[in-house]
Amino acid sequence: MAPRPSAHVYRRVLGYLRPYRWLLAAGVCASLAAALATSAYAWVVGPLLRAVLTGKPISVAGVSLPGDTMLQRLPLVVVAVAFIKALAQFLQGGLMQRLGQRVMADLRGFFYGRLLGQPPSFFERRHSGELLARFTSDVPLVEFSVTQALSSYVKDGMQALALLVTCFLIDAHLFLFTFIVVPVTVVPINRFARSLKKVAARSLQSLGAQTSLTAEQLQNLPVVQAYGGQARALEAFDVEAERYLDEMKRSLFLRGAVSPTVELLGIAGVAMAVAWGAKAVSADPELAGRLLSFLAAALLLYQPVKSLSGTLSQVLTGLVAAERLFALADEPAPPDVGAPAPPLSQALVLEGVRATYSDGREALRGVDLVVPAGKRVALVGASGAGKTTLFSVLLGFLPTSGGRVTWDGAPLDGLKPSSVRGQMAWVPQEPVLFSGTVRHNLRLGRPEATDEELWEALRLAHAEDFVRAMPGGLDEPVGERGARLSGGQRQRLVLARAFLRKPSVLLLDEPTSALDAASEAAVGAGLETLMRGRTVLVIAHRLSTVRDADLIAVLEAGRVVESGTHAELVALRGRYSRLLGEGAVAA
Repeated sequence: MAPRPSAHVYRRVLGYLRPYRWLLAAGVCASLAAALATSAYAWVVGPLLRAVLTGKPISVAGVSLPGDTMLQRLPLVVVAVAFIKALAQFLQGGLMQRLGQRVMADLRGFFYGRLLGQPPSFFERRHSGELLARFTSDVPLVEFSVTQALSSYVKDGMQALALLVTCFLIDAHLFLFTFIVVPVTVVPINRFARSLKKVAARSLQSLGAQTSLTAEQLQNLPVVQAYGGQARALEAFDVEAERYLDEMKRSLFLRGAVSPTVELLGIAGVAMAVAWGAKAVSADPELAGRLLSFLAAALLLYQPVKSLSGTLSQVLTGLVAAERLFALADEPAPPDVGAPAPPLSQALVLEGVRATYSDGREALRGVDLVVPAGKRVALVGASGAGKTTLFSVLLGFLPTSGGRVTWDGAPLDGLKPSSVRGQMAWVPQEPVLFSGTVRHNLRLGRPEATDEELWEALRLAHAEDFVRAMPGGLDEPVGERGARLSGGQRQRLVLARAFLRKPSVLLLDEPTSALDAASEAAVGAGLETLMRGRTVLVIAHRLSTVRDADLIAVLEAGRVVESGTHAELVALRGRYSRLLGEGAVAA
């Protein structure tokens, strides 16, 4: 049997209400006013009907009132009560919805902020579709449990409580006799709650798998189509969809059974009250007015109780979603603390650096390398030698498991990771652009940059001409992942972004290797300007890059096995010469 949602989850979700407690208090006051207005109906309806049917004086709350006068005024009182109730419900609904939306904005910001602080290894362990499902399915479920469900619980809960108090004040004996069935309803509701929590967890997991599958297939649709995989993709989708439907069938059955069960038990209580009250009235006709008021209050209880029972299933699903969200958000992220990193002025030194991935694979096995400030160091080696992993270590994406890295003599792990990255510009082989404008993409690292600085960076990256030729200039949309631009244009915008950052260290993953000759010439000219006077670490795939380097480090199986200039390594006739012969370094 699965445990019920922990009290910690309840408290944590409700903790987001704390900054808006005055808004919550106003909503509760409006709910109280609506509940009292509803109870007022019950107080007056019995005496009013009794006076209409018998012509006897009206008695409200034990006070006898003149029949003729009050019979004329009481309908006005009913209308006034209805107006107060309608106004209170309007205020309550608006205030609680406003509260819920603010809470959900805070929750979304919290979750997104925690994701932004996670290292790449966090996302390597999870499918992007799974994380997408958190925003597309889990967050809205929590939103319902905070907005509509909280509103329902406050409004309907206070209304039910007020009506129960009214019933008790009207006739305590009849109250105890009628609502003896209330404790009995706890048993089926408790069983429904446990079953709903298990079904909700399975259905959300199934929906996440379906979303992950869909995202993966659509992101790689050209490959799927090229290999004729549409039928297999659709078959896999149908399997996940059927699994989700099976869980939803169970969920819908349980949700549908809650309200009728509670309603049946409630009607049984009212029927018992009618039977007992009929005998009491036959013995004492003066009880007729109180009996009518009591029955009116009991019947008015029907709607709030039904609403509360129907909301229960949605709340349980929302709490399961909240557990899933918090489980992801609570995963530890590397702290961004330490001393600020100054611009590199002496050397970046790696001494016996080891690095291990989360699955236990050791990618670096004792790397020793000295990168003097202002020099260009090329990293070469076969695929899997550890070149990209070394970049991940320097950027703080992957912690070292041995050895140390120093930045002008200071241990890298003692410096603030964000400040170290602030001194670096990383230009990957595949240019990364975001949906938005040219301006938006350039300002990624420097949001405060002026238009003059943007145009200067574009000029240095040999990108000014094509940006000025665009209808929108800096405000021209680039499309998703820069789809509206050519490969060379995308790469030059990435270079302009690096220029704008004004880094002291450049990390380059040979950004010209995938370009045609014309684009490579334009991008190469921008690269030469960018590298001038800066410390450069470049993963080299082309002989031209290697020849121009001040130092070449040959990596193999996570170690530096050779280092020197191009001429020195060729004369050595070792591993570097074999890489040239095997074509690992292209001409």
